[in-house]
Amino acid sequence: MASTPDSDPRPASTERPENPNNHNRPDRPENPDRPITPVTALLLPGYSPNLSWLARAIHADRVILDDLHPFSRKSKVHRTKIRTPDGHQWLTIPFVREDRRKPINQVRIDDLRPWTGHHLQALEYNYRNSPYFDFYEPEIRADFDTASRCGFLVDAVRHLMQRQWTYLEFPEFPLWSSDLVHGMDAGTDPSPGTNLYDLVADDRTVVWQEPDSRHYQRPHPAAVQNDTAAPVFHSPGYRQHFPGFVPDCGLLDLLFEYGPDAWQVLDGLTLKSKT
Repeated sequence: MASTPDSDPRPASTERPENPNNHNRPDRPENPDRPITPVTALLLPGYSPNLSWLARAIHADRVILDDLHPFSRKSKVHRTKIRTPDGHQWLTIPFVREDRRKPINQVRIDDLRPWTGHHLQALEYNYRNSPYFDFYEPEIRADFDTASRCGFLVDAVRHLMQRQWTYLEFPEFPLWSSDLVHGMDAGTDPSPGTNLYDLVADDRTVVWQEPDSRHYQRPHPAAVQNDTAAPVFHSPGYRQHFPGFVPDCGLLDLLFEYGPDAWQVLDGLTLKSKT
């Protein structure tokens, strides 16, 4: 974690209350509407996930990042939303078009379209006056430098996600489906793959998937499909650098605005049942 210089005019960070951790998800706030049965969050990895994605990760008993799922340009695996003076902007990692139907972990980054410089420039332009941009900027630049040398999309996304996990002081990083599933043919359609889905299928398990993902994530047989039973997430408003509030920005937005105090927002994430 970056260190704050003695001359930093910002107030000291508020200490987060202790909360028992599960091994592969962030701290879970108390939530009476959470199902009693065990919950697996089967989510797609993401460049910088938004709070709706994170709410499912926080309230699940187990989180699996499905990097074996077929890639879709409609997903948020390769893109994230940031705040701008006029609203928002999408930052997108370019991918090789021929790979667009392959599993996520086989999609290559288009090295003919340099992207990290553009993304860093956009972050600096829009966040340079936010409270914690200078605090994290050197490490963020180093993170993007590492990501720029990745040939595959999943490697860049994994590195950026893990670094954001570290900055926000989450517990151990989620599991990856490719690490859990062995012996699956690379030439087959791996998701919904029998091996992975047998792994998480359980009569006593509820599966949560990517929010608003019906156009790019295939439903798991154990996923909550009934509209009356599906969990509902309402993005809590929080302080952003520009006037107003734009929902569904990535974790980088929260990080630059709240820094080590981001837990004050994350602890307020709740899922409510429609029943």
